[in-house]
Amino acid sequence: MAPPYTLQVLLMPKIVDHDERRERIVEIVAEMLATVGAEKTTIREIARQSGYSRGFIEHYFHDKEELISKTIRWINERSLQRVNEALDGKTGLAALRTFNELTLPITPEARNEWKIRMQFWGLAAVSDEHRREQSKRIHVSEKIIIGYLEQAQENGELEKGIDLEPLAHSMLHRLYGLGCNAILRPTYFTRQRQLQALDHIMAEFVKAR
Repeated sequence: MAPPYTLQVLLMPKIVDHDERRERIVEIVAEMLATVGAEKTTIREIARQSGYSRGFIEHYFHDKEELISKTIRWINERSLQRVNEALDGKTGLAALRTFNELTLPITPEARNEWKIRMQFWGLAAVSDEHRREQSKRIHVSEKIIIGYLEQAQENGELEKGIDLEPLAHSMLHRLYGLGCNAILRPTYFTRQRQLQALDHIMAEFVKAR
C-alpha cells in the first residue's frame, strides 16, 4: 500500500539549488571586498558571514582566489545587465554615452563594484590567473565600445573609414582614470562632477573625429 501523500512528500529528497548557493556566497564576498578589503575576506570570515561551514564553501569554490575571480565576473555581468536594461533602443553615440555613464561609480552600487575592481587590479598585477580574467574584461568592454562606434558611423555621427580600435582604447582608459579618481577623491568627484567630466570626454571625442 502506497504511503499517504503527505508522507510521500516527506520521503522525497530535497532539491538543492546549487547555483543559488554559489550566488549567495559570491554576494557575501562582494560585500566583504567592498567594505573590509581582500586581505580580511578570508574563507573563515566568509563562512561566519554566510552561516555555511568552511567545508561547504570549499565544496563550491577551490580557494579564495577562485572566489574572487567569480565575484569580479559576477559584478561585471551585473554591470553589463544594467547597461542593456538602460539602452531602451539607443544606438550609436547615445548608446555609448549610456554605457559610459553606467560604467562610472555614480551610484552606491557602482561605487562598491569599483572598490572591488580596484582591489582585483592590484591582485591581477601579480597573478597570471587574475590578469587573464582582467584582460578578458577589458577586451569585452573594448568590443562593446567599438560596436557603438560602428553604429555611430552607420548613423552618420562619425566619419567612416576611421580606425575604431585605438579610439575604443583611448575612451576606455579615460573612463578607468575617471572612475579611479572618483573612488580616491569621492568628496570632489561627486556624481555631478563625474557626469560633467564624461560630457567633456564625449565632446572632445566627437569633435576630434
